[in-house]
Amino acid sequence: MLEVRKILFQIENNIDVVLSEETPLGSDLYRILTEQHPADIAMLIARIGSDYQVPMLTKLPQTLALNVFRKLPENVQAGLLVQFDTDYATTMLNGMHVDELTDIFDNLSDEDLEKYLKLLQKKQRSQIISMLNFGHDSAGGRMNSDVVTLQKDFTIKKSIELLQRLSPEKELLRRIYVTNRDNVLVGHITLDTLVFNKPEMPLSKVLEKNEIHIYADEDQEDVARQILHYDISAAPVVDRQNHFLGVITSKDVIAIIKEEESEDVYKRFGLSTVEYSYFATPAWKLITQRGIWLVGLLLFQSVSSLVLGHYDEMIKQYAVLTVFLGMLIGTGGNAGNQSATLVIRGLTTKEISRRNVFKVLLREFWISIVIASMLFVVGFGRMYFSHYYEFSAALAVNLSLFCIVILSMLTGSIIPILLEFFNVDPAHSAAPFLTTFMDILGVIIYCAIFGSIMG
Repeated sequence: MLEVRKILFQIENNIDVVLSEETPLGSDLYRILTEQHPADIAMLIARIGSDYQVPMLTKLPQTLALNVFRKLPENVQAGLLVQFDTDYATTMLNGMHVDELTDIFDNLSDEDLEKYLKLLQKKQRSQIISMLNFGHDSAGGRMNSDVVTLQKDFTIKKSIELLQRLSPEKELLRRIYVTNRDNVLVGHITLDTLVFNKPEMPLSKVLEKNEIHIYADEDQEDVARQILHYDISAAPVVDRQNHFLGVITSKDVIAIIKEEESEDVYKRFGLSTVEYSYFATPAWKLITQRGIWLVGLLLFQSVSSLVLGHYDEMIKQYAVLTVFLGMLIGTGGNAGNQSATLVIRGLTTKEISRRNVFKVLLREFWISIVIASMLFVVGFGRMYFSHYYEFSAALAVNLSLFCIVILSMLTGSIIPILLEFFNVDPAHSAAPFLTTFMDILGVIIYCAIFGSIMG
């Protein structure tokens, strides 16, 4: 990968001569470029200036250009599409699957959408318009509708003949779904079954039942979880009347998992989801998304300053109070985030649900007591023997630590569960929100206990 990046970097720095091929260097670099993987070329095109993107893509051989175009982010694809001439745009669009086209068209204006829909065949247009009614994060928005289906009254022989005619134009899955004359899903058949049965055998005699079917309006994350649970390579997508609409494949599941994991990572660190790649996202949008969170957390964190201000006289009298403040709230934040991570993971995998929530909280409570006791012993011993046997101060600090750890772990467990109860993504409860919240509670607990013991 490092070697590829070096090559792409050199091409980017010599982009003018690569496009013109007026020098031996330009010709050599262009030849090397055409030998790279389409995903690597797409990464280069997405990175170079907009003035060079269309000339670079249209210069590539048509098949390679199509494969590169399919690897580009949807917003970049849409931006390039409106710059292509009609013939080239038609070539690109006709070489893509319906679900890919839907993603591109989501990024076009209504005027441009109407223009490019007219370039496609009538059947493709109707499929795309139908899919645009579904959300991008739904099964209907992610499914591939450009797949082969068979009718249950077909014979094995007729089915094979039909597949032989259509396979060059359609994506052929190992599992082929079967419908009746009204396009209602009735089951599926595998290629093995087609090969090893008699030609005159009707499909209705050898149909297999679908383990699951996915409704088009189901959330993509739930869809991926179901496919993984049943360990199948594909699942049919239907409407509420069981009409067959398309297929979600294992390839789609991988893409969904990557998107959902990225979304959770952003939420855990107080960021809104970045819809496109880092460089494809405008700087002002990154500033807005990150700034809102940081301003809110800054104002929230100011509560700690108010608490410390209330105990100003005690702080002046006992300097040791501030020495261990960072250690206590840091440990509390870490403990709370550990519990939150485990609970969020359990909620995501459905291992934790409303039926066993009290069992989870009770388990975390006993675990927090054991961990808090361990930390109390270690912290008390360290402080007592390194600060001239100040028993009262050591007790005050480590009793505070004991209480903070227990409360942090319980809070880290409860907040994700509460968010799930109110249909809010539990990932929002993770750092930095939980850390800031525990900082405030930690300061309050520490000052209250220290003041009670030290007087």
